[in-house]
Amino acid sequence: MRSRAIGVLMLLTTVALGDVSDDFEGYDVGGPALGIWQDAASWIDNPTNPAPTALVVETTDAMGNLTQAVQIQDGIGSSGGIIGRVNSTTVQRFETDLRLDQLGNGSQPNWAAATGFLQETDQPDFNWMPQAFVYTNASRRFRLFVQNADGQGGQSRDFGLGAFTWSFDTWYRIVLEVDTESGVFGVSITDLETADVLFDQTRTYSGWNREYGQYDAISINDGEYGSNPGTIGNMASIDNVVHVATPGCAADLDGDNDADADDFFAYLDAFANGDFGVCDIDLDGDCDADDFFGYLDLFARGC
Repeated sequence: MRSRAIGVLMLLTTVALGDVSDDFEGYDVGGPALGIWQDAASWIDNPTNPAPTALVVETTDAMGNLTQAVQIQDGIGSSGGIIGRVNSTTVQRFETDLRLDQLGNGSQPNWAAATGFLQETDQPDFNWMPQAFVYTNASRRFRLFVQNADGQGGQSRDFGLGAFTWSFDTWYRIVLEVDTESGVFGVSITDLETADVLFDQTRTYSGWNREYGQYDAISINDGEYGSNPGTIGNMASIDNVVHVATPGCAADLDGDNDADADDFFAYLDAFANGDFGVCDIDLDGDCDADDFFGYLDLFARGC
């Protein structure tokens, strides 16, 4: 099943809770991102890389246009970045534009950048909380790390996300979607300059415990946690952050908490009449066979 199948869970629901959309244009260059955002250092007791670890900068986007973004600064030690609290719901989608600017030279584990979800607990460092992050390191490959437990060294899975390698000074759109009931994660990675989709698949966490998947925060961060932190820190830029938290059942078009014949025929009617707000599942501007089978997938899942 492709990650689009999870994304559809967002698109067919009438109301989304806890939506976040931030292009960082409203903040002062040289200052922190405000609003929901907190410096990652504030989520760590006694950080060795103190705040501010991420600041708003003026830079260029994938097309060479001027834009504002948040850049994780050249700091060595505990994680830097930004974290924002969101509503915890069964199905969530988090996407961000990410550019790798500098790779630290510390020993592993050393995440150059990571983007994803956290479940806030009383751990002294957010890195030990339940989490799901698309991350990269010196391998220059993206991976999906999911810790389905609370506490350092807890049960986790580390999934590969293809064999392609990233390049510096290139903007990538990273989308992470999760169904916290089933432990199914959808990941897509796109090169924004070429529009090439580099990866678009799902990964399933076997033995999933939903108790440790109640994600209520989003974050983009880094961290030098190896025995040798090195002399050069990681740097990454972040732009166009979007989070959508959507409760309920996506196939339930009439809002009566089930997926039945009424919903199926409502979709057929929307499909026949070109009601793109309902029938265009993959958001490509039309209603075609891909959309029809996408809804069938959702309908089969039920409520």
